Amino acid sequence: MPPSLRSSNAVRYFIMKSSNMRNIEISQQKGIWSTTPNNEVKLSCAFLESSIVVLIFSVQGSRNFQGYGRMSSNIGPERCQEWGSTVLGGVFKVEWIRKENLPFHFSQHLLNPWNENKKVQISRDGQELEPQVGVQLIQLWHKISEKQQQNKP
Repeated sequence: MPPSLRSSNAVRYFIMKSSNMRNIEISQQKGIWSTTPNNEVKLSCAFLESSIVVLIFSVQGSRNFQGYGRMSSNIGPERCQEWGSTVLGGVFKVEWIRKENLPFHFSQHLLNPWNENKKVQISRDGQELEPQVGVQLIQLWHKISEKQQQNKP
């Protein structure tokens, strides 16, 4: 796990759902994201109050998390025309840390007490994760990556 994401009360974790993979690809290429006005309020407050805001991305219906990153700017007034959605608000910067898929079956055991103890993959767009659950979810990428490295000839 990167040292900047070690367990801390100042780290907050949010699930970001996308309706399509294209938005994830734009985000990974340009280092930006845009969300609904309702989520903007939560994320903007978290960005101002916390030292780190981690965003965990998932395309609806994909049965995977597509990666995670750190929110690296507050939300600005400008909009991104490439998203193709008029319901999204301003753009903010995201520093992608992992761009690999994490299949949901690896996270079946993780329940979010801040979402009625539902499995993390059942989260809605903008759902905040209890910090220890967020840490455990991030650690899964590293565990799977280590296993894959060990299995290479």
